Amino acid sequence: MPEYLVLMKLNPAKVVDAISALRGLPEKPVSGVDLCYTMNIFGAWDVGVWIDAANNQQAIDFVQKKVKGISGVADIYTVPAFPHGMRTSKMREERVEPSDQKTE
Repeated sequence: MPEYLVLMKLNPAKVVDAISALRGLPEKPVSGVDLCYTMNIFGAWDVGVWIDAANNQQAIDFVQKKVKGISGVADIYTVPAFPHGMRTSKMREERVEPSDQKTE
């Protein structure tokens, strides 16, 4: 399932309300979308939401129907990403720690 990072800039006067609204979203805010987590970001963007979506249209629906309607969201930038968690997990399992190595 494709993953997306939805970055947002917030109106400084409404930061608390916007973040509360984002954190209050259900785990399945629209059909085909799973909300993984929200995060505060320091820098050019203020907050991010990580989602899994079945396809691009469902990710767009989430942004259009849920995020754009949140009071205080001033700008949105959606970044499609490709998961590699399975590969990373497998690499961790295959990694041999120095304490696990046998000495002869």
